[in-house]
Amino acid sequence: MNKQISLVAKHTYLTRLKKKSFWWLLIAPIAPVLVGAIVGFAVAAFSSDKSAEVAVIAPAQMRQAIKSDQKELNLKVNNQTDETKAKRSLSKEDIDAVLIIKDDQGTLLTQPKSNEVDTSKLKTFLSQMALSEKAAKYQLTASQVADLQSPFKLMSKVQDKNQSKDSEAADTVKQMLTMAVGILVFIIVSIYASIIGNEIANEKSSRIMETLLAASSAKAQYYGKIIGVAGLLLTQIAIYAVAGTATVLFSANASWAKSIAPYLSALTPGFLFFTIAFIVIATAAYLVIAAIAASLVNDQSQISQAMTPVTMLALIPYIVALSSSSSTGNNTFVQILSYIPLMGQSIMPSQLANHYATWWQASLSLGLTFIALILLLHFGLALYKKNVLSYSDDNISKQLLRAILPKKFKKK
Repeated sequence: MNKQISLVAKHTYLTRLKKKSFWWLLIAPIAPVLVGAIVGFAVAAFSSDKSAEVAVIAPAQMRQAIKSDQKELNLKVNNQTDETKAKRSLSKEDIDAVLIIKDDQGTLLTQPKSNEVDTSKLKTFLSQMALSEKAAKYQLTASQVADLQSPFKLMSKVQDKNQSKDSEAADTVKQMLTMAVGILVFIIVSIYASIIGNEIANEKSSRIMETLLAASSAKAQYYGKIIGVAGLLLTQIAIYAVAGTATVLFSANASWAKSIAPYLSALTPGFLFFTIAFIVIATAAYLVIAAIAASLVNDQSQISQAMTPVTMLALIPYIVALSSSSSTGNNTFVQILSYIPLMGQSIMPSQLANHYATWWQASLSLGLTFIALILLLHFGLALYKKNVLSYSDDNISKQLLRAILPKKFKKK
């Protein structure tokens, strides 16, 4: 029996591995990132780095100060000093902006085709100029002005028993991980459930299933297909792991890598292990459900109908993961869902990474998911044996409910 399971698993794995669709599946999650990077590079390459030409209508001293620092402000001060003429030039799109400063207040006028003016730098510069003028008016010393300008220093930390990290990075990681893991699991479940569903539906609709069962057994076909498709998932994860490790090693000293390092503090080896384990075990559980649903189809046209219950079930943790954020990570309802099999794989990783759950709690959730997988495998085998050679014209959902419900409910 083990040899038969191994043969079916190997055949399923190698057949899918050789297909172009699997390799497109590898590229698909990376493609949006690559496209975004290329588009961003193109926009940066073709964007104008020309300094905005600005007419400054202000007191002579203020105007001269701006002109002296125009390089730092990334603008070019125009020679016009008449407000009416400057506005006329702006309307003709001859200049990019007009800066009018009167009585410690400023107005910046631009036109739709203007080169961008860095208003934050300009505002900071004008504030410092105004402060210097007021300091001179009130006869303050340079040290007194510096003391007034020094901001109050407040460093915010998220502290627990294990580690502390910048709160900004923690909040960013919470939001990114909660959404990313939920989306990732939903995509993986949808794709791999469809793969195993199509495997069974193809064989059943072409009546090859009878020949396969005559040569082996329902148990060998059932476990072999699940193991083979799960092997594809492990292969995909392994390829991503190798690519990710290589990227980290080759870009460890890059400036962009150092800038995002604080935001990746939660991605420890332990967290990655738990996340991958959750994804593999939960996906295997969904594969079992997909195999049961696919065993009810008569032909290929019914496969989308058969996969609907699987997709709807996977949609619940997906929605919860998207709706969860840094403010709802400690919500009691979300925490309860993180322990429920077929739900926790999308929620518990972010709970763990952001310290709403401890390692033993994550282990408990993973253990419950594994137990659910074992029970599903045992329960699913009985349903698979019963339905794989059955050809009913009833609705797939009705057949599935009839197969799951006890006999006393069926009679009613």
